Amino acid sequence: MNRHGNRQKHLNPNPLQRSLLDRFHQKVAELIRQTGVTCLLDAGCGEGFVIKHLQESNGSIAAIGGDFSAEALVWGRANVKHNAPLTHMDIHHLPFPDNSFPLIICLEVLEHLPDSTVGLRELARVSSEYVLLSVPHEPFFRGANFLRGKHMLAFGNDPEHFHNYSGRGFRRMVSSEVDLIWHGYAFPWQIALGRKRR
Repeated sequence: MNRHGNRQKHLNPNPLQRSLLDRFHQKVAELIRQTGVTCLLDAGCGEGFVIKHLQESNGSIAAIGGDFSAEALVWGRANVKHNAPLTHMDIHHLPFPDNSFPLIICLEVLEHLPDSTVGLRELARVSSEYVLLSVPHEPFFRGANFLRGKHMLAFGNDPEHFHNYSGRGFRRMVSSEVDLIWHGYAFPWQIALGRKRR
């Protein structure tokens, strides 16, 4: 298993990390319940861990997952119990027409894209109503990494991240493409719920 990445994050037995991740998942599920939607696309779903959590907390959710990593999708189909199709897709060119899903979620992905705004614009195109996003909250994410001895030579910065978003920077980026409804934190992450701009 890789020393960093989505699978490592979700399978790490460290009780503090599991508590933080559970808190993050609970906040995501709460925001989705507030939208009232029952169908969503998880763009950048990795192995499908978030879909699994959402289905366990809300059995009426119908989800489709997509990710660029074929390895993550194969592993997720074999090892994560969820009732959702996981398919290969590129967030820059989603294989769906405009307004295909009432909610698009994209969690811990935008910081990995060379141009996050292009990805966000494509998410908004495919959404008919809501977009739910999360990225690490900087500089706290890097600080937490450094304090636990992770990515020390990069001062805690994850080598897979192209961008580091402060709260203000993330709000500005999200607001450039959708109408921001809510922005908040589940340490060490930040979450934003937006509505498609008409």
